[in-house]
Amino acid sequence: MRFIVIAFAALACLKVWTQDKLYRSAMSAALIDAYRERAQQVCSRESAKHGTPGSGPWTSAAEITVGSNVASVMLWDYDNPLWDVRYRHPHLVLTSGGARSLTCSYDLKVGVAFVKAL
Repeated sequence: MRFIVIAFAALACLKVWTQDKLYRSAMSAALIDAYRERAQQVCSRESAKHGTPGSGPWTSAAEITVGSNVASVMLWDYDNPLWDVRYRHPHLVLTSGGARSLTCSYDLKVGVAFVKAL
C-alpha cells in the first residue's frame, strides 16, 4: 500500500513538472515571437545612440528572463522604485552578431533596452 501511494505521488509530481515545463516553454516562445522585431529595433537604436561601433545585426538567439541586473537594487530594498525592474519585469535578451560581442536586455513591460558589451 505504501508503494502505491509513493508511486501516485511521484506520478503527480511528474505531471505537474511536465505541465509547468510545457507552459513555460510555450510562453517563452510566444513572447519571443511577439516582441523580437520591436526589441531588435530598440536595441539597434540604443547601441547606435551610445556609439558602440561594430555592433552588427541582433541575432535570432533570444531568451526570456525575469528581472535584469541593470538596476543595482538589493533584494530587501523593496521600497526602491527600480525594484520591479530588477526582480519582476520580463526581459528579452538578444546578442549581437557583429565584430563586438554585445548583449541587449529589452524590458517588455516598459519598452526600454539596455545594451552591454561583453
